[in-house]
Amino acid sequence: MKTFLIASALLFSSLSWAEKRGTEHELLLIVGATGEERFANGFESAASAWENAAASTNASITIVGLEASDKVDRALIEEWVTNLKNDSTIPAWIVYIGHGTHNQKSTLLNLRGPDLSAVVLREWLDPLERTLIFVHGGSASAPFINRLSKPNRILMTATRSGTELNYARFGESFARVISSREGDANQDGQVSLLEAFVYAAQSVEQFYEDEGRLASEHALIDDNGDSVGTPADWFRGERLIKQPEGDTIPDGFRSRQIAFIASEQERLLTPDQRFARDRLEAELETLRAKKEELDESEYYDGLEKILLELGEIYLLVKNES
Repeated sequence: MKTFLIASALLFSSLSWAEKRGTEHELLLIVGATGEERFANGFESAASAWENAAASTNASITIVGLEASDKVDRALIEEWVTNLKNDSTIPAWIVYIGHGTHNQKSTLLNLRGPDLSAVVLREWLDPLERTLIFVHGGSASAPFINRLSKPNRILMTATRSGTELNYARFGESFARVISSREGDANQDGQVSLLEAFVYAAQSVEQFYEDEGRLASEHALIDDNGDSVGTPADWFRGERLIKQPEGDTIPDGFRSRQIAFIASEQERLLTPDQRFARDRLEAELETLRAKKEELDESEYYDGLEKILLELGEIYLLVKNES
């Protein structure tokens, strides 16, 4: 154990900038129909922020909804989803900037041409087991959590219900946070998804307070696959300050592990190494949660095994850098 701790300390004291190695993210950016001209600038600004963020890291980005195409936007989205590799360790992102609608029959992304329902998107994504991040920054977005929630998925919506139908600002705020890298609460050199979610939601809340208006959107995050979103005020930075009832696993762990623009330290790891590291950290979290149920020797044997495997990853990175 001492060997692991010493090796880890040496590694993190010697980390330096490394060249990007391979694609870090696969991003589908969907820009919905503006409806009214007054919304166009906000949508375009958010899309530009995502493009700038993608250029700052090694992300592949496909944009649907801005340029003319021979195919309708709904078909382009289906094509992108269908072509995703199921066994990839690279996170897949679907980010929607636009309006949403909801009624008793369906919840929709409002696209140019035919709209896309949450039910149909769920069917397209159902075979996918790799890490998926879905961000719906528009109105009436909460029902997508119920439809898309699954293990190894991080879902964010601008609203807490389908009845919050007014124009939502969360998507534009979230895009600015990702691009500007504001919101690094723990000062580790990168903005995790959880940090970005909390910071963006707080910015939206501040907007309504400054305007003296009643907030018509309340963002949610779901990253534990239980189909129940958690509001931003349950977190202070990355720290959970409220607890769910019973034995419910709180949201927040998985979204702490991923950042769109990685820090210098994080960029030393390949996507495969990050995937392995994240898996081991999840095992560590599960083990710690079961500490009271295990014999002391069983707990510490399991702890040492996981920490040694983590140490092997970091030592390999050190030798390669």
